[in-house]
Amino acid sequence: MNIRKVDKILILIVLLGFVSIILANSTYQGPLVTNTSHVLDVVVTFLFISLYFAELFRAKQKLQYLRSNIFETLFVLAFIGVLIYAKYRYFYVNPYAGHNFPTKIILILSVFNIVRVLARIKKLNSYIQTLLTHPAQTIMYSFVLVILVGTILLMMPYSTSDHSRMGFINALFTATSATCVTGLIVVDTATKFSLLGKLVIMTLIQVGALGIMILGFFVAFLIGKKISYEERQAMAYMLELEKKDARKLAWGIKNIILVTFIFEITGALLMFFSFHHVLGFNLKNAFYSIFHAVSAFCNAGFALFSDNLAQFGSSVSMNFIIAVLIIAGGLSFVVILNSFGNVKTSFERKFLNRNIPRQKLKLNTQIVLTATVILIVTGTFIIYWIEHKPNLLQYGLKTQYLMSFFQSVTLRTAGFNTMDISKLCPATYFIMMLFMFIGGASGSTAGGIKVNTLGVAWAYIRSVFTGREDVVLFKHSISKDLVNQAFLVILLSLTIVFSGTMLLVLFENKRFLQVAFEAFSAFGTVGLSTGITPTLTGAGKLTITLLMFIGRLGPMTIVAAVARKGEKYDIKYPESQVSIG
Repeated sequence: MNIRKVDKILILIVLLGFVSIILANSTYQGPLVTNTSHVLDVVVTFLFISLYFAELFRAKQKLQYLRSNIFETLFVLAFIGVLIYAKYRYFYVNPYAGHNFPTKIILILSVFNIVRVLARIKKLNSYIQTLLTHPAQTIMYSFVLVILVGTILLMMPYSTSDHSRMGFINALFTATSATCVTGLIVVDTATKFSLLGKLVIMTLIQVGALGIMILGFFVAFLIGKKISYEERQAMAYMLELEKKDARKLAWGIKNIILVTFIFEITGALLMFFSFHHVLGFNLKNAFYSIFHAVSAFCNAGFALFSDNLAQFGSSVSMNFIIAVLIIAGGLSFVVILNSFGNVKTSFERKFLNRNIPRQKLKLNTQIVLTATVILIVTGTFIIYWIEHKPNLLQYGLKTQYLMSFFQSVTLRTAGFNTMDISKLCPATYFIMMLFMFIGGASGSTAGGIKVNTLGVAWAYIRSVFTGREDVVLFKHSISKDLVNQAFLVILLSLTIVFSGTMLLVLFENKRFLQVAFEAFSAFGTVGLSTGITPTLTGAGKLTITLLMFIGRLGPMTIVAAVARKGEKYDIKYPESQVSIG
């Protein structure tokens, strides 16, 4: 048995183990599902044991092999003993007493084999190197992996407060919503999940926001592991760095981790004192503060209150803390670092009389900051104007503007709400869909087409109306390739959202405005809903799940990941005129 076959069998064992776990924890536990799960357990066990003994028999020095693989040998023996005992209990004692027991063992086995696969990473070198040279695929597969692991964990009985099975579709939806930092929910996060389930969701939010690649490479830097050229290339693509050298990459990753934890820890400390009148000064308050700080900065919109944040609609401190975290998370790390560098060098030059060059704001930073301010201010006054009489008049003037401002901040990226979204006017829904479609900044945790794309498109449209040949924005010329890419993103995004809306119209017996709002919210990874999410059919939930996934990665990343490299031809066809408009 060669190395390549061994690796394939390891991966097959992991996949079959995952399928077994999904079936064992599904909401439907009929004879077919139960027996299939047990058959898969047997197959996984047989493959796992066969693989171990095949490698043992192939070893020239058996005793040396046993000594060098002592942990694996003990694991195999323990696994066989426990699984035999569990199956004995199932078939001869109580069919229900031992069924969940082997499920946990299969889960442990799957994790063990994942570790084995990672340990053999050098033997899988050719495949890994191929994957890393295609950064878009690397990003897409890493998100898929995190979502699948999150789905498995959320399906476990210990993830729910009543120890009930959540079901595959609901678990997949929740794991995708958390990993893609969306915030749409099919069950009440506050009451459905146990402490462990909430920790899983918070972890998925953090990993989804930073990316498993960033976290993995950060650990590699900490332990002094050398990073290959292909790995640096993949990371530079993800971080949108101009220079792909290791020094610049290390600097970027360290600063991303530092900025993230500074904002989250500061936000959690401030929230701890804002939550005290509701939760008191205790560990529950500490956990709630950390959870909401992570959820806010990562733009996830998950809340541990059944009414989201509606009870804090008039709290200036809570609205301000959450809003600052949301805005910071939606700006992107590149913009934050560039802005901080500009402020720092300007302060040192002016007040400390240091003769140092001032770090200028890049064009990308100027676009993001300008668009963010315009959209927040515009959204605040539009929401206040439309909803003043129907929904806001019952509150004081301060609360009215506070709610309008907070909803304007969240509707482009986060998904928290202090207003009842299900009671808003149709005109407000339309404006919200437009803002959700725009989203936040490129390179941030926000979805949508991004304000950067909108800025480039606006610059081109303005150049057409003013008769200028060059596309100029903030006294910077923009290339035609960048303009084409911007309009391609807009076209692809519109196609995806309209396709998702059409599918929801076919699957769901809901009003068009409700399903359209749901589709825009999912693609924009916003998480706002008119209240129909829990009542969606299985097909509808899978449609929303796909929209959240595409919205988080971005249509261009998806296209780059699945597209095949075209062949180059030296043939140039004659140009022709086509009537436009």
